[in-house]
Amino acid sequence: MLGNDVLMARALRWAVDKHDLTVDALKTIPGPLKTKLMDLSIEVAEEMKFNQLKYFRPFEHQKKFFLTGAADRRGILAANRVGKTVSTCYETAMHLTGLYPDWWEGYRFTTPITCMVAGEGWSQVALVLQNELLGTQDVKITENLGTGAIPRDCIISDTMRNDGANNIGCEVKHISGSNSYLLFANYTQEVRQLQGFKLNLAVFDEQPPDDFFSEIVTRTATTQGKVLCSFTPLKGLNGLVSKFWNNEEGYDYIRVSWDDVPEYSPWGEPFLLKETRRQLERDYLPHEREARIAGKPVMGKGAVFQLGNWPLYKSGDIDFTRMTNIQRVIALDLGLVNDKTVISLMYWDPYEKTAYLHRQIVVQGIEEAVPTQYINHLLRPEVFGTPIVLPADANTSGRYTMSSSSIRELFEQYELNVYEKAIMNPPDQQGRTTNHKSYGINQMRQMLEVGSLMVNENCTNFLGEATNYYVDERGRFSDPDDCIDSARYALMACLQGIAEPWDNRSPQQRMAAQRDRYIKPDDTNKPAWKKTFSAN
Repeated sequence: MLGNDVLMARALRWAVDKHDLTVDALKTIPGPLKTKLMDLSIEVAEEMKFNQLKYFRPFEHQKKFFLTGAADRRGILAANRVGKTVSTCYETAMHLTGLYPDWWEGYRFTTPITCMVAGEGWSQVALVLQNELLGTQDVKITENLGTGAIPRDCIISDTMRNDGANNIGCEVKHISGSNSYLLFANYTQEVRQLQGFKLNLAVFDEQPPDDFFSEIVTRTATTQGKVLCSFTPLKGLNGLVSKFWNNEEGYDYIRVSWDDVPEYSPWGEPFLLKETRRQLERDYLPHEREARIAGKPVMGKGAVFQLGNWPLYKSGDIDFTRMTNIQRVIALDLGLVNDKTVISLMYWDPYEKTAYLHRQIVVQGIEEAVPTQYINHLLRPEVFGTPIVLPADANTSGRYTMSSSSIRELFEQYELNVYEKAIMNPPDQQGRTTNHKSYGINQMRQMLEVGSLMVNENCTNFLGEATNYYVDERGRFSDPDDCIDSARYALMACLQGIAEPWDNRSPQQRMAAQRDRYIKPDDTNKPAWKKTFSAN
């Protein structure tokens, strides 16, 4: 949904263009005429809010895509942030309603249609596709309904089938007087659930699994239906991407890069400014840049880290005890049978936003997963009391303990300072939390490149893994990466405020304080190390 300020700005721009005026001319036109122009802008803004389709202004690359309508399978292989999803959603709205603008030169359906729009998961479908088409991420918030590509007057609200906040389908008024049908789906659905109906139009946002695509396309066979696809080709030259890229019969596409997109939108609003492009380019992993910037499929494997000028330090170079704001955290990447467990100790300066990977302990697993092999390292006085973060599977009973207890429960029995939740990535702009490895790896890469993540030269295993770390042609990270993952968990903890201040108390004092934190005065069930401990 567009804000009121944006609506008024667009309405004024529309009114000015409609009367062949310039923005500068507003300063010189007579007062009464200017008042009429502003009144007209207010009327247009009120209509625009619930009928954005009428006022849609495409980019030149979007017009180029619309002109590929003769092909049965059409695609946009596009960089990030260029409006690829907007392109397919607004075209979908035109086909559902039959409301084609005067400038439209693409394919036209002459009768109402049945259309399915699909994305990677229900949350993504709601946040992107449902929001773009219907104007709301939550269909229970009815006041926003109709602020998307489909005009409010065309949405037949009492036909909406919902699953919580998600819309499953609804009817849409067609200019002919009959109704079209809009259905939503996601790639995680079982294919058998999608059988038994006919489609005139199928729309895919990002690359679908091959079996999902095949099943949906089959639904268009008897109707001579059309297929629209929009994706950033991050999964390489495979599946559906290869069909477009190799110009197979019946497949047509355009490729859109940042070079094809102006800094400002057709409404004169900032769209993809040079400063934004430079920042995004720094954000992207090296092997992803061609896909995210130029819309080219990721080809082959690529190194993740550029090790040329990494900031290394020796143990004696930095006196953390003299850093008044310093915090620290411990993170574990847990190993199973015959696999290694890696313990990372990381210091964090929250004011300078600088992390220090100070030490890593690698414990090689034996024939059985025995946690005592590495728990002893966590009970040492110099680290005891430091907050510890664990991955999500640390909650799984018996996975690392060879018992009915989880490793988290075992750590708590030893009264270690274990963070209450599994370590995840920080929430994104929509408030979603994930553990996608690429996010943390990219954060590490950026911070290493600018010197805000420093590595102790004694962390040789980490440096060895990073030197040989790459992504293959399917976007999978290479092995081994145990040391990298352990450091990644620690960094995510620092960035989310989980690290705790570390003062100048002696190990004995700190250990005693940690003991008092957990042990009641009358508690006699103490571990052996606590029974013999003296806080002198």
